[in-house]
Amino acid sequence: MSISINCSIDLTEEELLFILRRRAGQIIIVSPPEETTAKGNETPDSSGPVPPTEAEPEVVPVEPPPLPPKQQRNRAKSNGAEAPVNSTPLAPSPPPPEPLDEPAMRSLLSKVGAVHPLKVKAITDLLEAHGGHRRLSECDPSTWPAIAEAALVALKEHSA
Repeated sequence: MSISINCSIDLTEEELLFILRRRAGQIIIVSPPEETTAKGNETPDSSGPVPPTEAEPEVVPVEPPPLPPKQQRNRAKSNGAEAPVNSTPLAPSPPPPEPLDEPAMRSLLSKVGAVHPLKVKAITDLLEAHGGHRRLSECDPSTWPAIAEAALVALKEHSA
């Protein structure tokens, strides 16, 4: 038994070129036509051409060129001198001490009185131990750095 089928297919020039190149085994430069599939009882020739189910050519990713090396940042220099390599301290530097004028000293001593359990007695004990007198105005200004240092130590002990 033999079966013969006569049919006609309407193809565009691009579709025909696609099919001919595919049959010849050439690399396809023109993009293939949109795929159409038969729906329900339709036959392939009534729904348009069905492209062959060959695997698409493998796309090989192209590696980007390596990045240039990073440039070191220029750091601001406070005094104009260049710092040696790896000269940054491991711990942050303490804040600069307040100028030792009378209002700053009184402020520091009042902070100690606010956190210390003995309040005023703690302040007078500090002044007597490091300045030699019970009042700041009676202490020699040359003893104020020692008083301020002891006050900072007392603040750290009792505010933590």
